[in-house]
Amino acid sequence: MKRLVIKYIQECFKKDMFTLSAHALQRMKERKITLEEIKDCIIKGETIEIQDFFKDVHVLFQESSDRPGIYVVVAACNPPMVVTVCRTKDEIWEVCNGILKRRKKGK
Repeated sequence: MKRLVIKYIQECFKKDMFTLSAHALQRMKERKITLEEIKDCIIKGETIEIQDFFKDVHVLFQESSDRPGIYVVVAACNPPMVVTVCRTKDEIWEVCNGILKRRKKGK
C-alpha cells in the first residue's frame, strides 16, 4: 500500500498533475526553495516518512543528496498537494546512510 501511494505521487509529479497549498507557496518564498527543487525531491529523492494519521496520507520526500538540505510534505489526494516545504535542521534531523531520520527526543 505504501509503495502504491509513493508511486502515485511520483507519477503525478512527472506529469505536472499536482497542486501547491497557500502555505507551501509561502514557505517556498521564505525559504528560497524552487518548484524544480520540489519536483526533484519527489521524483528523484528518497521517502523519509509516511504519515497515515491525517485524512489523506502524507509522504515526506527528501532531496537526492548525501547531505539533504530540503524535504517536502505531500498529501496523497487527487491531485497530490504539496503541504509544505522545509530546510532541514540539525537539531531535528540526522543523516543515516544518506537518509534523513528524526532525532530521538533527548539526544
